[in-house]
Amino acid sequence: MFLLTNTSKCYGSTVALDVADLRLPPGRVSALIGPSGAGKSTILRLLIGLEWPDSGTVHFNSEPLRREQLLAHRRRIGYVIQEGGLFPHLSALGNIGLLARTLGWSATRIEHRARELAGLCQLPFAALVRYPAELSGGQRQRVGLIRALMLDPAVLLLDEPLGALDPLIRFDLQTELKGLFDSLGKTVILVTHDIAEAAFLADELVLLNRGRVVQQGPLSVLLDTPSEPFVRRFLTAQRSLQAPS
Repeated sequence: MFLLTNTSKCYGSTVALDVADLRLPPGRVSALIGPSGAGKSTILRLLIGLEWPDSGTVHFNSEPLRREQLLAHRRRIGYVIQEGGLFPHLSALGNIGLLARTLGWSATRIEHRARELAGLCQLPFAALVRYPAELSGGQRQRVGLIRALMLDPAVLLLDEPLGALDPLIRFDLQTELKGLFDSLGKTVILVTHDIAEAAFLADELVLLNRGRVVQQGPLSVLLDTPSEPFVRRFLTAQRSLQAPS
């Protein structure tokens, strides 16, 4: 679905990304993992065209991204960030239908689609009359997901979508997202700092460090045959909960 070839991105003197070859397959869930500053979110912004590489090429469906086609390209991709990235002056339904209205959708069509997706994302339709400040963190995240799915995009990009949620809500949403991904069969690219979350949700992991891809594959491959010591050290760095002795 996506291919990055000899792709680099710098911010001043800082190299945010330097990827020789990264392939993200269609119809699967890929999780981008790695330390802060590894280049995970930079990749997402390049995939949707919010950033442009300093060198190299980003391909989508075997075609290179072109600036003159970015608007049409973005309409084929749903993008979800922490807290949903909702406009505070619009109701949940207003946020969800924003792009659809610019494309000429009727209010009836928007409401029908929003009602369908609210059921899919386990959010009461009555909650969509509320404003973001009146919703819980989990509800805002569901609204952001519904907005991303509104135009039935081929791809979902999720940048730390559950990072700001408390553990219980995060656990429930992880389960819901897993079922949603399985039922929709879309290409999903997820950024997360949570290794357990990545392993639960994704078919394969892409481990980055200092802007480069260290290793890509299923969790079992990264654990059994790490390409370098950093891989095992990163994957086993999170503490497990133990009762005090």
